[in-house]
Amino acid sequence: MSWTKIFSRANSYAQAKAEASFDAHADPKVQVEQAIEALQEHHRDLEAAATQVIAQEKMAKMRLSDLSDEEARCTKSALAAKQQGNLDAARTFATRIASLREQIQSLTAQIPQLEEAANDARQAVQESADQLQQKLNEKSVILAQVDQANMQKQLAASLKQVSDLTRSSDVPSFDEIKQKVAGQFAQAQAATELSASSPEVAEMHAHHAEMTSEADAILAELDAGTLQPAALSSPAAAG
Repeated sequence: MSWTKIFSRANSYAQAKAEASFDAHADPKVQVEQAIEALQEHHRDLEAAATQVIAQEKMAKMRLSDLSDEEARCTKSALAAKQQGNLDAARTFATRIASLREQIQSLTAQIPQLEEAANDARQAVQESADQLQQKLNEKSVILAQVDQANMQKQLAASLKQVSDLTRSSDVPSFDEIKQKVAGQFAQAQAATELSASSPEVAEMHAHHAEMTSEADAILAELDAGTLQPAALSSPAAAG
């Protein structure tokens, strides 16, 4: 597996872990802070791992440079020893050169893989940094949404409380009282209307009309000067 896949998988795991740490009963603001802290911690760990990979590449290249310099020195020394006729010294230097070349070949074969791993590590760190910065930019938006959600919940709770109080109140409303009084007034009018058509009421109206007519006759006699006391106009008085 390449280093790119390894670091990419680590990034995905850290992201999933940060998201999975949410608890439905926890404070969303605290959750956001915890998720950001988890991503930041992962980014630091990723940087530390990438540092080791990049360091190995650099150390290999420095080692290759040192070996190449030593090979050049040994080659120069071997040539000088041979020119001086010191074959033993020349052979010793030649043996060292052979060992150096073996190491150089081995490092030369490893360096492309180390370079690829170092580049993958750099890319993974950069992607992690970009993701972390994106989450930090989204943090303020999420916190604002949390505040709005809390406000909506409070408003919904207040409206529900008002609705519950309205339904459960034992005191009748103004409209209910108005309707009740109107009903009582209508019943009274109906009762009066029915009572007006009874025989007793008819007799009372007839008696009232008779008294009114008699009163009019008395007023006429007063005007004519012919009004006599009731005692004088009765049959007993006349006898």
